[in-house]
Amino acid sequence: MATTAAGTPYVESTDLASSYPAVSLGLANRVDQVMQAPTQNAITSTGYTAVLLDAGKTVTRSNAAASTHTIPAQATLAWAANTQLNILNIGAGTVTITPAATVTINGTPLTLTTSQGGSLVRTASNTWTFIPIGGLTTGLVVPYANASARTAAIPSPVEGDMSSLANDDKVYRYNGTLWVAVAGADTTASGYTVLATGLIMQYGQTGNVASLTNQTVTFPIAFNSFGAVTVTVSAGSAFTSKGTSLNSWSNINFAWSHNVGATTNANWIAVGR
Repeated sequence: MATTAAGTPYVESTDLASSYPAVSLGLANRVDQVMQAPTQNAITSTGYTAVLLDAGKTVTRSNAAASTHTIPAQATLAWAANTQLNILNIGAGTVTITPAATVTINGTPLTLTTSQGGSLVRTASNTWTFIPIGGLTTGLVVPYANASARTAAIPSPVEGDMSSLANDDKVYRYNGTLWVAVAGADTTASGYTVLATGLIMQYGQTGNVASLTNQTVTFPIAFNSFGAVTVTVSAGSAFTSKGTSLNSWSNINFAWSHNVGATTNANWIAVGR
């Protein structure tokens, strides 16, 4: 038995009649793959292992609990060259695409939240590449009333998800750990903005401090790499750095004092990464 460039088996003149049933079955399975390609395979269990007939289909996963989607090794299933497996999570629980032993899957994310999906493309024996097809917020800025509403809609955000909150007029990006404000106005006494370059700008206002009294101020978020901080004290209707002293600093806080005489407050700004 030989195969075409696309992997379809066919009978050669050298094939014995006794081997024809197996050849015929292989051909029939290949035809089934092609004929059923536009269909879906609906899976509701928490554990599923891909099969040959999933090639070209969209396998939907739907379960409220966390689930796995295992890709078997070439020794277990004879995957044809360039096989494509489509996966779509329509359930509330996450779906983790899991390679069997000896299988490598390149690409991210391999844990899919609700409405996320993608295609697995076989690029070599036991090697696949995952191509995401978007998700609930990836690439889009989705508006929410507040952080609670966002959490309810996106319980398991992934890095790159974008959102905006109406209650603070800010745009946020999920960095893989937390939601970070990347644009918008801030009317609070302290806050921070993360620029597209990764530069972090933090700012705030201290309470009233007596002259020659050391005060420690904690940054809203910790810097990975601290850069610089500037402190200015109130002087009538203006602010000035004259008479201020920066006594210590780190990636999480700084300590300052002043000698302007009267009890006063200060504005500060810090820059880092």
